[in-house]
Amino acid sequence: MTYPFPAPATTILVVDDERVSRRVAYRILSEEGYRVLEAENYPETISVLSQARGRIDLVMIDVVMPECDGVELARRVLEEWPDQRILYMSAHPAEVLMRHGLASLDVPFLAKPYTRDEALAKVREALERRQHAEGDPSVERRKRPRLRGR
Repeated sequence: MTYPFPAPATTILVVDDERVSRRVAYRILSEEGYRVLEAENYPETISVLSQARGRIDLVMIDVVMPECDGVELARRVLEEWPDQRILYMSAHPAEVLMRHGLASLDVPFLAKPYTRDEALAKVREALERRQHAEGDPSVERRKRPRLRGR
């Protein structure tokens, strides 16, 4: 049996340090029928994901945040939950995003400010795409120093 999009009980976690941005995303997504949770930072994100026990279908993460930027947060999320789908979002230009570790925009990415239709299209795209911690093309791999003689 197929369901009209979104599937029943599709849950999205919106992670953004700016309350207004979280509320805009919440309103758009909840009006479309998604169940929406919110987090402001790294500790809240990990807490919500832990309590949800794998029932979050997508994590929308702002790339530029204080303390722990969105790319580092996504890296940590994918270490713990390797099949978690991620949708990056930001209002910053590509140069700033690269400084924050987003090595490629060839990932689900939503540019702010966005329209309702843009947000819903990117959410659908991200929900259909799988990401894995080891194969995630969005994050730069930290280069480990080479040992001499190898």
